[in-house]
Amino acid sequence: MKSITVFACALLMVVPALGQETETTYETETTTVSGGADLLREMWYMDDATTLAPGQVDLRLTFAWETAGAPMNLGDSDDNFIIRPGIIWGMTEGFELFADLPIWLGDGGDRGALRDGNFDTTVGFTWRMWEPEDIWPAGALQGRARIPTGDGSELIDGELRLILTNEYESGIRSHINIFAKTVNGENDQTAQFGSDTSWDVEDLDELWGTRGLDPRHFQYGAVIGLDGPLCGDGAVRWVLDYMNRSGPYYGTSNMNMAEAGWEWAMSDASRLGMSLQVSLDHSTSGPYFGATMTYAYALTY
Repeated sequence: MKSITVFACALLMVVPALGQETETTYETETTTVSGGADLLREMWYMDDATTLAPGQVDLRLTFAWETAGAPMNLGDSDDNFIIRPGIIWGMTEGFELFADLPIWLGDGGDRGALRDGNFDTTVGFTWRMWEPEDIWPAGALQGRARIPTGDGSELIDGELRLILTNEYESGIRSHINIFAKTVNGENDQTAQFGSDTSWDVEDLDELWGTRGLDPRHFQYGAVIGLDGPLCGDGAVRWVLDYMNRSGPYYGTSNMNMAEAGWEWAMSDASRLGMSLQVSLDHSTSGPYFGATMTYAYALTY
């Protein structure tokens, strides 16, 4: 944890110095799609109602670290390190397609079904359904599916998310996300923990409920958040959000998570961001702390 903190501080000191060569003005309207106020969804619990411009392709690379929270803390375990390459394509006005593939570099001691390597592929779309008008926010519908490309994975999970984004004269934006998902099998990287024969299933049942570590087949939640400019040209923005969602396993309580961080539009083509996550109630359903960094490069045709 100390090394990650030192690295983040050094990055914040060095990277701004590299970006002083070019002076660029950035718009902060919700319709801005490159170098402006659209969130790097790979970093945040929430998303905004902004879609990429037609003909724009974003190549994104995310590095994530999280503590091995329960159920990983039932024994000796390592923290999780995940690299997630992704691509987003602005297909038409107000409509984008995206895909990403998490690659696990360390997942709780490599026990049983918990193997390092690529996991399941996520594909999806974001459709901006209406523009903001007066006090009404912009609205978008997002759908995503988990495709079983990982070791031992099966079936397909799906999620629908309603996204509302409002922008104010100060440049601050507010966001509300409401989502629901269906989970159709034991495909979650941590949900497969129960298949490890080195653990007493009866003990797991006693700790986690009568269904052991079975994933909850219907899950839901909501996220509220804000982002706003940190400097006059809007190139650097702060982001805050809070999420309440159902526990991913039967017998577990809801999760209350918060995160904070920043995004920097280094140029019209490049963006960099970092976020820190924390569990507000030390839920037994997920990690207690985490950090994420994403770099995005935009191509146009």
